[in-house]
Amino acid sequence: MHTFCCFGALAWAPVLWEEIVGLTSQQKMMVAVLMVGALLVVLNQTLLSPALPAIMADLNVNATTVQWLTSGYALVEAVVIPLNAYLLGRFSTRKLFVGGIALFAAASIVAAVAPNFPILLLGRMLQASATGVVMPMVFTLVLLIFPREHRGAGMGIVSLIISFAPAVGPSLSGVLVDSVGWRFLFVIVAVLSTGLVLFAYKALENFEGFEEVPFDLPSVGLMAFGMVSLLYGISVSTSSESFVLPLSLIVVGAVVLGVFTYRQLHMETPVLRVQTLSTRNFRTTVIIVMFLEAALVGSGVVLPIYIQNVLGHSATVTGLSMLPGAVLGAGCSLLAGRLFDRYGVRGLVLGGSATMALMSIAVVLFGMDTSIIVVAAVYTVLSVGIQFLITPMDTWGMNSLDNSVLQHGNAVYSTFMQVGVAFGTAFIVSLTGLAPHFAPAGANAVELTYTGTHLAFIGMCVILLGVTAAIFAFVHDRGAQGGAASARGEGTLDLSGTPGVDRPWLVADVMNTHAPVLGANATVRDAIALLRETETSGLPIVDAVGRLCGFVSDGDILKYLAKTDGAYIDSFNYFRFVESEDFLERLGDLLDLDVMRIATKRVESIEASAEAEDAFNLLSEKRIKKLPVTQDDRVVGSLSRRNIIAALDVIEERIG
Repeated sequence: MHTFCCFGALAWAPVLWEEIVGLTSQQKMMVAVLMVGALLVVLNQTLLSPALPAIMADLNVNATTVQWLTSGYALVEAVVIPLNAYLLGRFSTRKLFVGGIALFAAASIVAAVAPNFPILLLGRMLQASATGVVMPMVFTLVLLIFPREHRGAGMGIVSLIISFAPAVGPSLSGVLVDSVGWRFLFVIVAVLSTGLVLFAYKALENFEGFEEVPFDLPSVGLMAFGMVSLLYGISVSTSSESFVLPLSLIVVGAVVLGVFTYRQLHMETPVLRVQTLSTRNFRTTVIIVMFLEAALVGSGVVLPIYIQNVLGHSATVTGLSMLPGAVLGAGCSLLAGRLFDRYGVRGLVLGGSATMALMSIAVVLFGMDTSIIVVAAVYTVLSVGIQFLITPMDTWGMNSLDNSVLQHGNAVYSTFMQVGVAFGTAFIVSLTGLAPHFAPAGANAVELTYTGTHLAFIGMCVILLGVTAAIFAFVHDRGAQGGAASARGEGTLDLSGTPGVDRPWLVADVMNTHAPVLGANATVRDAIALLRETETSGLPIVDAVGRLCGFVSDGDILKYLAKTDGAYIDSFNYFRFVESEDFLERLGDLLDLDVMRIATKRVESIEASAEAEDAFNLLSEKRIKKLPVTQDDRVVGSLSRRNIIAALDVIEERIG
């Protein structure tokens, strides 16, 4: 799943603005309302971290208790997100969005006036419920508002908001906590949300035609009960007087989640299609990234406690020390995605995991008088290392799934990430409860706090070192450019010793040197004519000097013409909707479009000098039918499965 950082999105801002200009006034107002909603709910997720020490002091709770404001939030989101497909099939889009923001506003008021921690936690859980409804709605409505050929721009705008909010959230929170107090964070969110409800009710149009899916109450109940039981057991495991209670809760939670999984495997329409985890690479990605998110968010809860209660700095300093990691981490996620396309996964994740492992050890070495500059620098490099893992791992894992199950894989992935955040935060923060057992005799409050945060950092380090070991053992390039050689010897064709062959077969030996190409200034009408004339399923698109700049297939054309958009995939869930636009009207719009409007921009290609087996692996792993072949950055031919079969026939003759 691709994540745009704030730098990347800002670089595309002029292009995105052009797409917005093409919308009607009503549509622009709708986009503005949706973006404010996305900003509020995403900002709310990261706004609280620097305020946690102040909340602990005001409400007289310890770190193990206050972490529920983060882990509980993620847990509720994990339960609500899979229900969005059901909700869209039962309620209008305007009612869902307005209702979600209204609930968010009410929950923020509850949190702002909370007289004690349980009421504050209740407000936070209600916020999470609203977030679980609103964020998928934002993605869905943006796709419906923007014309089909401009939807990439619409998603870029959403991505800008999602990347911007976490980068500024902690810094803004630190300043507000020091100046007006932590309750004002919720007051601001409540006021803005209330205003948004009024605007949204007038600005948003209704969209209908979503597929109705059944609501399986037993599945939802099993999922919620199992995760709460397991999470609570982990949370109290270090502070309970008897280990019997937490152990019992953990066992019961694990058993209930096992029953939930069994039920999903045997349902025709499951709440969560866990079958996607049977794919090895996807399963590896989910597990590794889940632990990465757990360590990152868990350390984000403990770090403010360490900076404020041990080093003695303010909430403002806490927020500013976390800002570089958020900003640079987001930027590196975009860079890592581009490097993955060129070099494959293994080199990136090995470098990222090595950096992450070293910085996690450095965190463990933090003392009671460590400079805040050192803390900020280590946390920044740690965040960069983790982001160099998450984006390539996301792409590597999703690429291993068949296109027909990508939407289900996204739902499973998103749910497990929230589960990882919840459980990881609970585990890491619960380690602070062991401080009395490890602190020196007669330790004061600061020494006890330091001992607790030190133990939490050790727990984070252990998790990340385990992730590093798993990456080295299980994450390999298979068929990607730059990594295909690692697959050699695993079922690939060995031509050594074959009569008449004194070297490995190259792509140039088997490619079609007369493959048709399409100019970048062509229209879709031109593409259809050339596809029909050449009886091919896809065409490389080249610029004026022959450089590859896109690829258009018959599938791209059919996707535009289809009455049902089929599968809309985002990082939250899967929705199906029916569009009302007349077929002939869509056809007329399509024929005159520039072909680059519907073409794939990020095209898999291979060099003519590459070994043929590398191309075989790439076609197989990526599940594609045709590869443009390049030489000196210019298209010189194409390689299709038909070409490979013809080559295999020649090989068979030579062997025979």
